[in-house]
Amino acid sequence: MNSQTSPDNSSARKLYHRELFSNQVWQGVNFLSKAGFLILLTPLMVSRWGAEGYGIFALASSLLVSMALLDGGVRSLTRLRLAEALKSDDPLAFRQAYWSGMTTFSAVAILAFLLIAWLNAMGWIESVLRLPAGGGLVMVVTVGLTGLYMLTTLALEPIAARGNLSMVKAVNTMGALASLPICGGAIWMGASILPTVVLFSLCSIIPNFFPLFRENLSAWRPPPGFRVFDFAVVFSTLRDGIWFYLTTVALIIKGHALTFVVSAVAGPETAGVFYILLRVTEIIGNVGATASDTSLASLAQATTPETRAEAFRQSWRYTGLFCLHGSLLLAILGEPLLRLWMAGTQQIPAGVGPAMALFGFTAAFSRVVVNASMGLHAVHFAAKANLAEAGLDVAGALVGFHLAGLPGVFVGGSLGILCLIFPALHVANLCGQQARATYWEPWKSLFPGLLICAVLQGGALWIANYPVYLVVAGISGIIALWQLKQIHS
Repeated sequence: MNSQTSPDNSSARKLYHRELFSNQVWQGVNFLSKAGFLILLTPLMVSRWGAEGYGIFALASSLLVSMALLDGGVRSLTRLRLAEALKSDDPLAFRQAYWSGMTTFSAVAILAFLLIAWLNAMGWIESVLRLPAGGGLVMVVTVGLTGLYMLTTLALEPIAARGNLSMVKAVNTMGALASLPICGGAIWMGASILPTVVLFSLCSIIPNFFPLFRENLSAWRPPPGFRVFDFAVVFSTLRDGIWFYLTTVALIIKGHALTFVVSAVAGPETAGVFYILLRVTEIIGNVGATASDTSLASLAQATTPETRAEAFRQSWRYTGLFCLHGSLLLAILGEPLLRLWMAGTQQIPAGVGPAMALFGFTAAFSRVVVNASMGLHAVHFAAKANLAEAGLDVAGALVGFHLAGLPGVFVGGSLGILCLIFPALHVANLCGQQARATYWEPWKSLFPGLLICAVLQGGALWIANYPVYLVVAGISGIIALWQLKQIHS
């Protein structure tokens, strides 16, 4: 096994930059495939299942994402332990870290499935979420299949720890692309919600087995004397991963868990609309900040403040490029483009575009700071702030909904970012820099292009013509691609 090369020299930097680019491309294609699922199949699902039925599917989809709560911090902890074992060339520590993570997550997933099945048998799920008969079973099946999906993803962590996260993203993207014709065809032929959820999950699970055929799995075998479901190992791993877990809890609370909050206060139909808008914000909060996933292992293996600063700087440039352009487009042209896509609905309120842009941007910044803190072994500090952020976001979202409807949910759900200021400053300090050098300097070259895009988009909004919107959005994309080329030059 070869350790991932950290960006300590010119050759290593090129490899790191290439991985950042590959990861960004696959994450972008992955999002586009899921966006295609949302755009193309949402009208079909609504027409076949009705607004309430689609609301149940939206809740199941949010539950799929929210199931990251089962992680227990195991995935991030495992990746860091694997990266450290690779750095020190310790095969035994590698195998110990891998199987400790696998057996711990398996135990947690089984327990969660049994718990959700019991809650459904008691009738509490349908009662609390105001679901029709059969809706609870959809949630139970979703939990079981999501647990299996997360286990197969965890099985690929050695690949990610070696700095090849883009391969993991690639196979996930293949599944997302396959789900579009498979689920679309099933719905067209009359499939109900439950079979559609099963097919969607299988499309995500099956591709995860393919990379394993290219690996030397004998190097991944359990260490001598290792026992499956050793509760001492389970408890030890969960204890060591508690800070990582708190960041996952915070991420879910201030993200897809808000769909359940909206469902509880306004019903599944409104939750379905909110779910669509929430997924759109992931263009910024998820796709735009995906470079921070790659930097996690690189930061963990960097040995000096200078190499840490270099690893963070490049991922931060990527984040700025995609998040700033995405936020700008959503803030200026988001509302008219949403109304074009969702023609006929009255549930796209004024002001929701800028509110969604703010929500997505703050989510991206939070993700970058937390991932960097993990790689810099400062996760305990970031986890506390992240959890405070999540609490403030939920409270703000509830108040915002009562004051301003869905735009208020997004604005109120962004207030917690204030809690991340001090962890962000700590990241800069660990990179041996002032905050200005860490966060501002890498972005300066992006602002001329952003200004041009803002002027073009503002002019298109004033003209109020849909073809002009689309042309200007395309020009803005070309400017962003040119800036991406400049980053690599």
